[in-house]
Amino acid sequence: MAQKLAAAVGEIGLRIEAEAKRELQPGHGVLTGTLRRSIHAAAPDYAFAGDDVEPSDSSPERGGGDVAGVRDGDRIMVAVGSGLVYALAVHQGHGSFAGYHYLTNALEKVGPKASAIVRKHLAG
Repeated sequence: MAQKLAAAVGEIGLRIEAEAKRELQPGHGVLTGTLRRSIHAAAPDYAFAGDDVEPSDSSPERGGGDVAGVRDGDRIMVAVGSGLVYALAVHQGHGSFAGYHYLTNALEKVGPKASAIVRKHLAG
């Protein structure tokens, strides 16, 4: 059962990743696409800061990989984010950034679907 729950949490993380990327579009948080490509789901202890790169049209796509939730006591967790130094400023809106709340919006869109995702994995 723990493996099925870990797979469910991994799917939830990937869905949050996809929704966060959809939140960022040209004119709405995207200049080069580097931030959008940097967003990914990972294990909770993943060192996102190691992913920081300069903005460019050819930065690597970090997302879309297989990820499973990690069990820690009675919790199963996954992290979704970006290691870019300016990611939080774009999310929250600092300086010249408008504040797009792309991660929060993604979580709010996927959250209501989480129980159905868990049930699907437990039934499989």
